[in-house]
Amino acid sequence: MSQSNGGVAQTSRISAYPMTVVATGVSGLYAFDPSLGFNDPVNLSQYFYKVEEIVPGKTATINSMYVVYRDLGIVTVTFNLTATNDNAQIVTATTGLLTLGNLIATGRIITRNNIGLTLTGQNFQLSWIRQPNAGQLSIIKCVLTGNVEQS
Repeated sequence: MSQSNGGVAQTSRISAYPMTVVATGVSGLYAFDPSLGFNDPVNLSQYFYKVEEIVPGKTATINSMYVVYRDLGIVTVTFNLTATNDNAQIVTATTGLLTLGNLIATGRIITRNNIGLTLTGQNFQLSWIRQPNAGQLSIIKCVLTGNVEQS
């Protein structure tokens, strides 16, 4: 005999979350239905990875990036890389608008190699931003490649 959920089937129960509508500023409890997909037509999504110290006291140069993602269809995303230099300034590099995925979603894990992202500095932080209605994004991992000064 199945466990009772007060007459509500587990598959039909949708959770309500406290949120604020960005356009209007109205707050309330809103339902999130993952069956509708993750392409938010109103709000952008972004993620900031932790700051990476490559070698303490050394300056590194990032030459390229590899992105491993799940193909949920075409999505456009921008990757940004920030760092600090020896003059205590913040320096940045961006990929510009980058298209990932296929017209017909395969659901497979795909690697995009040699994405041009060049920056020299210390204490690197990678971030990405997906604009509203730009497609569904599922990043598995990002790998930055480059070299470190020898002296």
